[in-house]
Amino acid sequence: MQEKRILIIHPYDNTTLFLETINNKLKQVYEHDLHYFKIETNDNSHKICLQRIVSHPSEGLIIFLGHGRSNALNGSRGDEYFSGVEFEDIAAFPDLYYFKEQFISKINVNVFSGKKVFCLACKSNDKIAEYAMEKGAVTFLGFGNIPTSREEFIADGIVNPTPDLIKAMKSELNYIIHRSLEYGISKSYNFEQLLNIIHFITNQRIADYLIQQKNNEDRYVLTDYLYLLKKEIKIFGDKKVKLID
Repeated sequence: MQEKRILIIHPYDNTTLFLETINNKLKQVYEHDLHYFKIETNDNSHKICLQRIVSHPSEGLIIFLGHGRSNALNGSRGDEYFSGVEFEDIAAFPDLYYFKEQFISKINVNVFSGKKVFCLACKSNDKIAEYAMEKGAVTFLGFGNIPTSREEFIADGIVNPTPDLIKAMKSELNYIIHRSLEYGISKSYNFEQLLNIIHFITNQRIADYLIQQKNNEDRYVLTDYLYLLKKEIKIFGDKKVKLID
């Protein structure tokens, strides 16, 4: 049996559950060629995922969906991680208070050696991409800052982000990414062509808000972030290699 060529990695985190839409949409089209690995809140699940990445065929594509920072990709986080609790409670319910802060970092980024990676995570266009290339990744596409929660918008300088703004940002991110990947894979596109598609679809969505949705009070803030979404994407390595060979 031929191994599936699309591997989606999605560490569990209740703030990124909305990204499951990307998997669900792609699976409708590539059901027999896609494996979705939702990492659970324990060390063993992360270990198995790393092994799965290493064994993924070089002609395939790895898609990471989750949180990140300039020098690492975050792993799974339990629902109660930020709560102030006693040690006894953590010991009794370890999955709830679990957090793998540095799932993939400089020390183990070699798992991407020989791989093609699409990394939908904040600041994945920085050091973590450079580390991956140093360890032999073929191609690594990373993003800049992608706020999708009230806390992230506030940290980025938006004093009072509305629920509609947050909802719209999540919806647009899902739409732009799943449509771009679906089209790019179906047309046997390379990474550079995929980036062009992301730019094209993002520009369509920006135009829709500015021209057709003039009563939307959040349209200027949202379109600014959609512009930054596409502008800050960087491709490291071979831009001409196909997403899937």
